[in-house]
Amino acid sequence: MTATRFDIVNARERLGIHAWLDTTSGIVAVLLAVQFFTGILLAFYYVPSTDHAYATVDFMQQVVSSGAWIRSLHHYGSQWLALFAFLHVVRLFWREAYVDRNKQWIAAVVLLGLVMAAGGTGYSLPWDARAFFSTRIAEGLMGGLPFVGRLARLWLLGGSEISTLTLSRFFALHVLVIPALIVAVMVWRRLPLLDLQRNAIAAAVVFVALALWSLKFHAPLGPSALQVPPDYLPRPGAQFLWLYQSLKYVPGGLGSIIGLVLPGLALLALIFLRRLPLHRSIGGVILGGGALIILVMTTASYISDYRNPRVREQLARQDSTPVATRAAPVLYEKWCSNCHGRNGEGAQQGQVHFPRLTGVGAKPQRNVDDIVGLLKNPEAYGLQPPMRSFSEKLTEPQMREIAEWVHRLR
Repeated sequence: MTATRFDIVNARERLGIHAWLDTTSGIVAVLLAVQFFTGILLAFYYVPSTDHAYATVDFMQQVVSSGAWIRSLHHYGSQWLALFAFLHVVRLFWREAYVDRNKQWIAAVVLLGLVMAAGGTGYSLPWDARAFFSTRIAEGLMGGLPFVGRLARLWLLGGSEISTLTLSRFFALHVLVIPALIVAVMVWRRLPLLDLQRNAIAAAVVFVALALWSLKFHAPLGPSALQVPPDYLPRPGAQFLWLYQSLKYVPGGLGSIIGLVLPGLALLALIFLRRLPLHRSIGGVILGGGALIILVMTTASYISDYRNPRVREQLARQDSTPVATRAAPVLYEKWCSNCHGRNGEGAQQGQVHFPRLTGVGAKPQRNVDDIVGLLKNPEAYGLQPPMRSFSEKLTEPQMREIAEWVHRLR
């Protein structure tokens, strides 16, 4: 059997330092395994509805053992996976795999596209403020597509407005459709591990780094999409900052071209790169130009935020807000939601109608301290059973967390 150029180059370099560049296969494989495993664990708790999604994610982070770490592994792992999937494509391009190992090349490019799609659909699932605004952006991108924009938007949202159907569709795409396609690609053309030992070492190093990073920095969770403060500034994850910044420079419908059409055409060109004239030059322009755009736009986004004092201060306040101050919905869910509704909308049990809490903060004697006092001694505020005291069930800080959340209900 005649050895190809791809085999000869790899045989020469396998014993040198260049062999470590071939470990992108092992790194991508272990990061995919992390995404699948942590995703399954998160799915045991997650409820894909606008009423429950945020509360379940918050519950996982605050109450479930190692929940914050597992979610952080999933969150940051998606960003690392996108980076290493891209580096894997670059490495194969450098080896000219699109000529000698075309199936392997096609699988890597398709996998890169699926990884980005998984990141985009998963970003909406926590249903915090950032998730809501990212869903708005996705809605605008789909709606701005030429010819099919209106139908694409209706299909994505499951109707004319963002609702539980929208979140359910993102969830189904994220945990069913895209993972199934990823598995199909891997079965069709498995990731080749040219040096199992080196791949195992590199994958282990990356996993340990990701695990330690996730322990140190928990995945962000902003305020609920249902209770967004007017001064909150949503910012997407690192892998989508380039798109967020790029959309600032293009008008209206051109955003769909920049955000969806051009990346889609670039992936198609890479898939059929071997058939194109000047394929080496075209591939270099696509990969190099894409990397340059992402780097420049991401850097511009950070610089723009840093140069604006008001934006910089607000983002610093958001980052420094302790996660514990957002735990009130979990405590509220446990102790108050049966009577007052999951979002303070009120509820009914038999013939008893329990009052709604939305707007209660605007009433007399209902500031945060009053609500804390009411939770301690409801009779002092003229409330009768079934409203009961929580002084023996909740600590002072826990009652204050609930009071602060209830006070913000509008």
